[in-house]
Amino acid sequence: MNHLSAELSALSARCSRTAVDAALVAGDLLRRSFGQPVVVSEETDYDIKIQTDRQCQELICRTILRDFPNHRILGEEGSDGSPTGEVEWIVDPLDGTVNFVYGIPHFCTSIAVRVEGEILAGVIYDPIRQELFTAERDRSSRLNGRPVTASKRARLSEAICVVGFSRSAAGIEQGLRIVQYLVPRVRKVRLTGSAALDLAYVAAGRIDAYLEQQIHLWDIAAGVLLLQQAGGHTRQFPNAGTDTLRVTATNGLLDLSGLPVAE
Repeated sequence: MNHLSAELSALSARCSRTAVDAALVAGDLLRRSFGQPVVVSEETDYDIKIQTDRQCQELICRTILRDFPNHRILGEEGSDGSPTGEVEWIVDPLDGTVNFVYGIPHFCTSIAVRVEGEILAGVIYDPIRQELFTAERDRSSRLNGRPVTASKRARLSEAICVVGFSRSAAGIEQGLRIVQYLVPRVRKVRLTGSAALDLAYVAAGRIDAYLEQQIHLWDIAAGVLLLQQAGGHTRQFPNAGTDTLRVTATNGLLDLSGLPVAE
């Protein structure tokens, strides 16, 4: 291992410990708040922003900057830290907000760390099931400390695939085309409402593929590393004119080459 690689591995381990601390603190707030009345800060036909989102991000940022005051933070609820920091944290304090508001116990906190485009560490925490998914650049993905791997299912007929839907007309149309392709070919298609947990579940071998047409970086950054370190595979493509991505994530064995291509 060269000197730079060793430095990055050491930084990955240090950041991972802080990310775990931050996710657990935020998760404790989410667990205590779940099922209680929510304060809505913004609402559209398709989405909800709640005060708990911002409170969780504040807790996460405080924990990160306590240990790394010179790092910068990109979060769904805004940026923090040093704007010139070479190390960037990518934070989604509550992925699955609509599930949370409606009392569906399927949501999480997602935290990733990257340097010059390389993700060094990722943590996804489900506070209801108390499942902590972690990954580092030189370490296998883990669930509550135990190694996990992507599934070995190679046949579409045995696979469970999750499809996410965006709000745009083009994203909805493409998502429907993908569902139409998958339904007669795979065992089951699911829509869960949490992209980060979808990726964590592919990494843990619970599902076999996750596909989304328009998703933000903070929703998937930690999950991409988790899946990579669990033996899976992701492909990401930027959507022109937006800050969103198209993502195909699999266990690395399924053949999805026949999927309809976005126009």
